[in-house]
Amino acid sequence: MKKLLILVLLLAGLHPAKSQTLQDFRRDSLRRAYDRETIFVFANGTRFAKGGQAYSSGLGQRNLQKEFEFSPYGMAEYRGYRKLKNISSILTVASLGTTIVGLTQVGGNRGRSYWAWWGAGIAIGLGNGVVSGMANNRLQQAVWIRNRDALTSPAN
Repeated sequence: MKKLLILVLLLAGLHPAKSQTLQDFRRDSLRRAYDRETIFVFANGTRFAKGGQAYSSGLGQRNLQKEFEFSPYGMAEYRGYRKLKNISSILTVASLGTTIVGLTQVGGNRGRSYWAWWGAGIAIGLGNGVVSGMANNRLQQAVWIRNRDALTSPAN
C-alpha cells in the first residue's frame, strides 16, 4: 500500500501544475465577450441568437435592426440587405402573378401567349433566386461586420 501511495505521489509530482497565464485569461475573456456580444442569424433571417438566447427578428426585422445600431458599416450592409430583400419580395409576387395570369387567361390554348406567360414567370422566378441569394449574402456580411465591431469596441 505504501508503494502505491508513493507511486501516486510521484506521478502527481511529475505532472506539471497548470496556472492561468495572461494569454489564457485574454482568451477566456474574449470567449466570454464572443458568447455575450455576437449574434447568429438563422431561419432565413426571422430569428437570431445572442448570449445563448434565441430571439425573433420582429415585425419588419426591427429587433434584428437594433442589433446593428452601434456598427455603422454593419448597419450600411444591413440596409443593403433590406433593399434586396424588398426587391426579392416584389419579384416573388410578380412571378406568381405572371404564372397565374398565364394559366387563367390562356386556359387550354397552348399558343405563343401561353408560353410567353410561363417563360416570363420562370425568368422572373430565376431573377428572384439571384436577388434572394445576393440578399442573404449581404445579411451574412452585415452580421460578420457587426460581430467584428462588437468584439473590437472599447466597451469589451
